[in-house]
Amino acid sequence: MEYETIDVTDERVRELAQVLANERAMAILRLLRERELSMSEIAKELDMPISTVSYHLDKLLRVGLVEVAGKKYGKRLQEVKLYRASSRPILLLPRPAERRTSPLDKLRVITLSVATGLSALVYWAAEKMLSSERSSGTGTIKMFSAETTSRAGHSGDYVPVLLAIMTFVIVISAGWFLKKRF
Repeated sequence: MEYETIDVTDERVRELAQVLANERAMAILRLLRERELSMSEIAKELDMPISTVSYHLDKLLRVGLVEVAGKKYGKRLQEVKLYRASSRPILLLPRPAERRTSPLDKLRVITLSVATGLSALVYWAAEKMLSSERSSGTGTIKMFSAETTSRAGHSGDYVPVLLAIMTFVIVISAGWFLKKRF
């Protein structure tokens, strides 16, 4: 069963206490526990002014003790809301609740972890390949000509970093796509 949690420092707790201490609000709530009624039907049943019923219904709705059950059409074919007592429990917490992680939060953490791990692996593999190329003098990866390399220093040093960054971006993008999709 789904329930609403409210920290005792929340402003709604004060409103909830005021509603529970108010006899008119409690009379409305008791009536709505029995059946669904419109605002004018509540006013008629409890012999209260409609403005008083409106005021208390607004507070009862705000704190979650009453909900809109549906609509019907009145005498002049205007739409009229029907109210009922809420069946959703309210849980008051004396201290802040621990934040629950949603599946989307978990997906973000997993995506970030996978992206970091794959990027590190790509960086390591590219670094290994480039270092073996440098040590042997010949290799399969030749990014620049000898003339360009001598002018720029070791331009190949950036290749592992660029590959790792590209891997990270691709994995994060895939995670973002999956999150939007589901």
